[in-house]
Amino acid sequence: MKKWLQENLVCPGCLPRQISLDLDIEEEEGDEVIDGRLYCPACKTPYAIRKGVAVLLAGGQQPAAIDSSSYNSRGMLSAYLWSHYSDLQGDPEATGAYQTWASLLKPSCGIALDIGCSVGRLSFEMSSTHRRTIGIDTSFSFITRARKLLRQRQLRFDLIVEGLLTEERACDFPREWNCNRVDFIVADALALPFTDRLFSTVSSINILEKVPNPLRHLREMDRVLAAQNGRLVFSDPFSWDESVTSPELWIGGRPDGPFPGRGIDGVRHILTGQNGIFTPPLKITASGTVPWTIRKTENLREHITSHFLVGSR
Repeated sequence: MKKWLQENLVCPGCLPRQISLDLDIEEEEGDEVIDGRLYCPACKTPYAIRKGVAVLLAGGQQPAAIDSSSYNSRGMLSAYLWSHYSDLQGDPEATGAYQTWASLLKPSCGIALDIGCSVGRLSFEMSSTHRRTIGIDTSFSFITRARKLLRQRQLRFDLIVEGLLTEERACDFPREWNCNRVDFIVADALALPFTDRLFSTVSSINILEKVPNPLRHLREMDRVLAAQNGRLVFSDPFSWDESVTSPELWIGGRPDGPFPGRGIDGVRHILTGQNGIFTPPLKITASGTVPWTIRKTENLREHITSHFLVGSR
């Protein structure tokens, strides 16, 4: 964890109170904390930093972040590394999704937050347009790999071909990416461990459908987005899954309830202040769709259409 990150952190378990975290360093290297802990003086909760990765999940969520299932698995890591970076390798099957999302950003002297950053592509793109960038995800595996990319400033990984068969993929990072401006931590989109109104830019890319309480995620984005000159880049395929999110909490995807109809319309209403959730409300400046692909093996790909909105204050 980079030391400059501490000044922006609060205890996620004490929200909405803004309780700054103390830092105990056991091992450091330059501007990086390798091992240590962040500690809340109010609730006494320690948040571990191990091998450079800070885990800022409230309560009992911490152990679940380091298992080998789901988004922490070897297969998912290969799939998302390909999805994020295959265009840099000249792969003929790569999509331009991350280039499209990056094109929605605007230069800012402020700090950017990439929620659900996965293995970090958009966070690195933000480093060329913002003073600092923080990427968060609940997957320990994704954040560990993103921080490895940060240190190496190049991509090297084993792409799964079939079963245990792999092939090495590698590429250098673009020169305009400034890795000194980026850091990644394990954190929850529903309890962002950051001070109110901190970020000039907040992104939420393909994460809304993956959280158990989508409305709470949107409320948290409003809380940390700057009240003036704030910019939000939102994108989601709205592939609602009852095993992840209870249908009564969906924003869209239902014929009735608080947000009937299509999800993109429900989110548009929320961002523009029609439900009193985003205050001040956003003005929608761009919208559309982005085709996106996850490659699981040589013969298995998941093709996705993600709807996006860009809002500004």
